[in-house]
Amino acid sequence: MSFTLRVVLAAVAVAAMALPKPPVVDEESYLWLGRTVGWADPYAWTRSWQGGDGFLYAHPPLHLWWMKLISPLGLGGRLPALGWVALYAWAAATWMARACKHPGYAAAAWLASSTVLLGLQDSLMIDLPMVALATAGLAAYREALSRDNAGGIYAVAGLALGAAIETKYPAVLVAGVVAIHAFRIRLSPRHAAALFLPLIALPAAIEGAIYVQHGAFHPLVAWESRDIIASGPLEGRALGTLARLALLPTCLGLALAAPVHLVAGTALGLAALLWVRPGGLDASGALALLVFAALGGTALSRAALACVSPVTRRRKGDRLDSFMLGSVVIAVVLGVVGVHNYASARYLLPAAVPVAILAARSAEEVAHGKRALAVATGLAGALGLATVAADWAYARASAEVATGMIEQHRASLFRGEWTFRHAMEAAGASRVDEPTPGTLVAVDEQSGGAVPAAWEPMARVVSTSRFPLRVVDVRAGAGLYAETLGPLPVALGHGPLAAATLYEVR
Repeated sequence: MSFTLRVVLAAVAVAAMALPKPPVVDEESYLWLGRTVGWADPYAWTRSWQGGDGFLYAHPPLHLWWMKLISPLGLGGRLPALGWVALYAWAAATWMARACKHPGYAAAAWLASSTVLLGLQDSLMIDLPMVALATAGLAAYREALSRDNAGGIYAVAGLALGAAIETKYPAVLVAGVVAIHAFRIRLSPRHAAALFLPLIALPAAIEGAIYVQHGAFHPLVAWESRDIIASGPLEGRALGTLARLALLPTCLGLALAAPVHLVAGTALGLAALLWVRPGGLDASGALALLVFAALGGTALSRAALACVSPVTRRRKGDRLDSFMLGSVVIAVVLGVVGVHNYASARYLLPAAVPVAILAARSAEEVAHGKRALAVATGLAGALGLATVAADWAYARASAEVATGMIEQHRASLFRGEWTFRHAMEAAGASRVDEPTPGTLVAVDEQSGGAVPAAWEPMARVVSTSRFPLRVVDVRAGAGLYAETLGPLPVALGHGPLAAATLYEVR
């Protein structure tokens, strides 16, 4: 069995385990969109977020059309979504085999990371098809660089990158790295045309059709309306991104194989922590945040070195390959900090394969480096499995609380998102932002937002689960989905995993 096939089968197996998983994060919203959008106009809908106007929705059409295609299956849409998993794993394995002397170490580290494990299991999220297409584009481009007559492979790379952009706009940062790389290596005009014509033509065709329908340029409208969704402060996103970088592949492996990056990363993490000074954390929480930020800074330090290493030393035959690897990581990080409304672990998924390759390269260059990388991969895998279990537990607990609100209190109005929203809407309840006085509203305590002080609590439903590792827990400071929920990516907590309160509006 080939190396690539083994990686694909392992990734598909990880994703297939999540077929019965309750919808998490924004999966419920994509399921709703799939039932609502039209083939002719993917933005002809309204909902009680994003200003209520579908055209203000921040994402391009390809994922909307994908969800439209699989919407009749509901959660069963995870089965065809395994195709995206296979594409992502194939691209990752192909790239690693070309870029590493020992690609198995990179592949194991990639698949063991919390971010990748969750990304593969949350297969209805927009991030999976985007990262699958972007990684396929990068892998094809890297493969084309190693061949003489590779015009067709360049065209495939351009088409994949263009499709990634029309799945989620931040993929344009990855395409920008490819453009800079092609310029630096003086890619021939013939190959440049093969690469960039499909890359530009696909987004131009789709965005042109949308422009004709709405009389406005959708990416610009999405950017100008980004403040409709609440944003965390810039410094909070910076620290949150750094801490969530620690869940990418082999940050610990980098620390063990190349300690100089750990020194730089620790300095970077400490500086970010002193800059932000997040409140609500005890001494152990602050120490954990420093550890996460230091490991994230370690990955950032390694990426920065890769960006400049070709100036002094080029790996044999890599054609500035290190520059591309490091630049992708830097571009993704800057995109999360500067473009997104908040820092989420899944936003860093496009950087997972480059970080794994860089870590494997570092391990190949020092004594006992591969052994250190193997140990780090085992530890990261244990954390990854625990994080997956915590994500499952939180989803089930949220569904349990919503069911309790429906069955015990006949709640018909609610505030909350993700699994809680999915379960409430499935039971016929409606989400409200400004309910009228005298009505009863069930509010999810983790995702329902702040409640006016005048509202009177009438009843509370708590989950039976008390799973100790938390991906979302305001009290413990855990906010894997967004740093605005908590500065830590994961944390230990106690008490009910999920809870909701029924309020009478005053």
